[in-house]
Amino acid sequence: MNITARRIGGSAFSAEDKLEVLFNSEGEVGVATHTIELISGPSINHGGGSPSGEFLHYKSVEVDADENGAIDYSNVLMQVEQEAKGTSVIKAKVRFVTPAQSEGFLQAIEDYENTPNDGIDIAEPSISDYETLLESGEITLDWGEDTFV
Repeated sequence: MNITARRIGGSAFSAEDKLEVLFNSEGEVGVATHTIELISGPSINHGGGSPSGEFLHYKSVEVDADENGAIDYSNVLMQVEQEAKGTSVIKAKVRFVTPAQSEGFLQAIEDYENTPNDGIDIAEPSISDYETLLESGEITLDWGEDTFV
């Protein structure tokens, strides 16, 4: 499993860029969400204004699902925007759950609900315990202006 990303749109003279994110899951994915991580430089938002670190679902069932309801997450286009001029270094991230991970989570919830706690505080299972997180290499985005000569 891996994720790679590259800039496919934008320029050094604008705040907006477009990333192509390729995700090789080596199997079926039930659901996947994407975000960007800011490594250095001016703040970045994605998906129309969401801050870096906020995961978004870049695919929709209505548009991207096949006849069985499965969505192909292998290629996602992400809009990113620098909030100030400068050089920002980012990584693309994908967080996903396979059908097997989803079944494991649902079983853990069922076990939790059916286990007497005898007054002991037992933590409810969290989906984050069943997710997988991958990140790309670093991508450098520049936004500046040319000088008069």
